Amino acid sequence: MAQTVKTQSHYQRLSENLYLLKARACAVNQRFVELAHHKEVIIAQGITNFRTANAAVPLMTEVIRSARLWPDDPVSAPLIAYMEQHIPEETGHDQWCLDDLAVLGVSSEQVSEMLPSPNIMSLLGSQYYMIRHQHPVAIMGYLACLETHHPTVDYVEQLIEKSGLPEAAFSSLMHHAKIDPHHKQDIIDTLNCLPLTQQQYKIVERSAFLSLRYVALMMEDVCRAAPHVSQ
Repeated sequence: MAQTVKTQSHYQRLSENLYLLKARACAVNQRFVELAHHKEVIIAQGITNFRTANAAVPLMTEVIRSARLWPDDPVSAPLIAYMEQHIPEETGHDQWCLDDLAVLGVSSEQVSEMLPSPNIMSLLGSQYYMIRHQHPVAIMGYLACLETHHPTVDYVEQLIEKSGLPEAAFSSLMHHAKIDPHHKQDIIDTLNCLPLTQQQYKIVERSAFLSLRYVALMMEDVCRAAPHVSQ
């Protein structure tokens, strides 16, 4: 009897291969929820969210620039098309984060004077390196991590209740809880439809690996903002 060969989509394969890293990121996030009654922790998360949101459009613009250097690669055209679609969807999200921080008493001037943490710079710097020096399709690993594991409405409501802070301080997270399910499916569909070579898949996987690694480290930094938490 012939054996049936089970084929996996790119996203299914990626999800299975990154299971342990996702488990670590989820554990750190649970620690964050436990510490949400500390205003300092919520502020630290808001600043972290601003840093990644502020880098989103420049990062995708770099993907378009780099992909145009590979005109004969069948991955380039659909990748550029998705970036051109997604850039307007992400534009202005950094301002949402600043608006939330303002509710918490942190001004945009104060945020701009703060140096990003080494882990934030490592997350974003690794993406620029892979996009420019490996292949621009690396962005899909980054997006598959950051935008397919979005907050839910219940999660945001839990944070609001746990923190005791105004709902207006969580507007950015609530926006994402409501709009990201649509973005998630677009990202999954785009990734699955890309005619990736094995080498290109490995680049996407490495990008996703680094993204999850640094997201967990960034959330550990956020948790350290809580008073009396051991370093």
